[in-house]
Amino acid sequence: MEMKALRSQMNPHFIFNCINSIDALIQSNDKYHATVYLNKFAKLIRNILDSSKQNTISLNQDLEALKLYIELEQLRHENKFTASVTAEESVLQEDYKVPPLIIQPFVENAIIHGIRHRPGNGGILTITVSRQGEYLQYLIEDNGVGRDYVKSRIRRENQSYGIDMSNDRVKLFNNEATASVHITDLFNNGQPAGTRVEVLLKIQSC
Repeated sequence: MEMKALRSQMNPHFIFNCINSIDALIQSNDKYHATVYLNKFAKLIRNILDSSKQNTISLNQDLEALKLYIELEQLRHENKFTASVTAEESVLQEDYKVPPLIIQPFVENAIIHGIRHRPGNGGILTITVSRQGEYLQYLIEDNGVGRDYVKSRIRRENQSYGIDMSNDRVKLFNNEATASVHITDLFNNGQPAGTRVEVLLKIQSC
């Protein structure tokens, strides 16, 4: 019941953010990209609706939705960053079950609060999925401005809503007291160089 309640909050939060992106393109009179964005958004919403009655979906299906979301953000930010989403072949063949959109808020955070504030168009986002013992391991890494920049310039409530929900969903899915989510600040010669997020999910086969 708690998982369902969190899922019912997750979707409106996610859709609200996407609609804001479409509105930004319309306001800038970028009709072509607004149309492209809207078409991809419609495809993503169809994906979400198809899985709306399920607490878990296949990893393959969830990664497809995640890729669509990233494409939307690349359009919105005029290709400010490149992205890759990869998973071990053995993991994809097993077709494990995961909660829908489970890491999307972490990816959103990396883009909106990390890469977006990075000067230039050299942003890099990588998402990898592998099996580590009895867990699926997600690694989300960006070369954005780092958490210190975010803490000093962005109000926490603007970035924590989706993250808090995802932490709760991971905790419930794994049946654990503390969510298996670990955040590491990255540095290069003592300077902030991005963030790495590790999310561990207990394996559930289809």
